[in-house]
Amino acid sequence: MKGSRMKKFLFLKVVVATVLLSAAPALSQDWTSLKEPSRNIRSVKAEFLQKRYLQILTKPLLSEGKLFFYAPDFLRWEYLSPLRSVMLQKGNTIQVYNFSEGMWKPEMTQAVESRRMVLEEISRWFQGRFDESKAFKHLYSPGPPERIILAPREGINRFIQRIEIVPSLRPGVIDRVEIEEPGGSRTSIEFKNVEINSSISPGVFEKP
Repeated sequence: MKGSRMKKFLFLKVVVATVLLSAAPALSQDWTSLKEPSRNIRSVKAEFLQKRYLQILTKPLLSEGKLFFYAPDFLRWEYLSPLRSVMLQKGNTIQVYNFSEGMWKPEMTQAVESRRMVLEEISRWFQGRFDESKAFKHLYSPGPPERIILAPREGINRFIQRIEIVPSLRPGVIDRVEIEEPGGSRTSIEFKNVEINSSISPGVFEKP
């Protein structure tokens, strides 16, 4: 997998997981305290604004999108602008589409299979199994502001140097996620209109 593609889907893994992680009423170094609230999560909906900062550009690259999750293993992650793409997970079935020339076009099977590691990681986090991550070590910083710091393990640190999750004072919502890369590039993802346990139509996970 090319480096840029790996980064994109590592970002996906992290930001989806943080929406659920922030649904816990309090942060603690005791990860058991985060598991219990997560067991009550049935669904998550959110909108996001992604800002990617590159040293060669004076202004960040902006992307907007939505995510939908329904327990235990239904996921839709969608970029709406400037380029449209969507990843759908329904059980063990994974579909990835890009919008081009006025229509949705599926990616090659090999490319879809390369996402499986990412989706397995997402599923663990959505079930509250934060301390079972094989990709990141988790640390808690009391702040202010409070932060959850994700330190990448061997291999992942080639693409991501550090991730910081900043929760909102409102339970169930986070303010932003900061992702730092080797070489000085970084990505900031801000969430809004986060809904926990609201209804989601099954059709959301069926097609682009």
